[in-house]
Amino acid sequence: MSALHVFISGLILAVVSLATLIPWTVRNLHTFHEFQPLAPRYANQENAFVPLGFNRWMRTWIVDYASTEDIYWAVPGGTVPAEKLPSRAFDSPEQREQTIQLLQDYNDARIVTPDLDARFAALAAERVHRSLFRYYIVLPLMRIADMWLRPRTETLPPDTRWWEFDDDPQWLALAAGLGIINLLYVGAALAGLVRGRFAPHLGLLLTFVILRSAFLGTLENPETRYTLECYPMVIILAAALFQQRIEPQ
Repeated sequence: MSALHVFISGLILAVVSLATLIPWTVRNLHTFHEFQPLAPRYANQENAFVPLGFNRWMRTWIVDYASTEDIYWAVPGGTVPAEKLPSRAFDSPEQREQTIQLLQDYNDARIVTPDLDARFAALAAERVHRSLFRYYIVLPLMRIADMWLRPRTETLPPDTRWWEFDDDPQWLALAAGLGIINLLYVGAALAGLVRGRFAPHLGLLLTFVILRSAFLGTLENPETRYTLECYPMVIILAAALFQQRIEPQ
């Protein structure tokens, strides 16, 4: 396949993919008088307040689904258990006290007001300034790893914090088994990527997996379900382990 054919194929794919957004974009222009080809990131209504400061503070420390369930989903309306914050959420004892006070102020009202959100934003800015490498590289990579590698227990009985081993033995075994199965899938895909021979168009699918993973690393709510769209590619790569190499005659 020549480079021109690859370019034309990619162009056709892009046009067809973007064409599906036209009805939604036209609807938003007609209804809201706003150019909006995609849904809002936070699925908020027009002019609704979004606590961007709180969300950015979450991204300065969160790396796991358990914190999404314990902290992120509790806001607004629920009580945030400060004792479940990991040590990486603080850079100093003083910052720990400041963070706990912020959460206490939130728990009193159970809503993030604009003033409280500004305080979260200031704390987030302080933490980002302390380590840009941590915020832009380390934490996103850790979130990506969690979404790809943790046992997929969201809709099943095993405890979200399965690694604490305080659940019933049967659910601990299920969580461990799911984790092993997931690791086998990912490991087989990586091995197939090294061993297999692939047509050029599969590179496009692999690019999708990489770009999607990079995007998921920017989220403040790591959830394993976000990687499910990548598993057709994982299965294709894993299948390469079992293909027979056919030598040219």
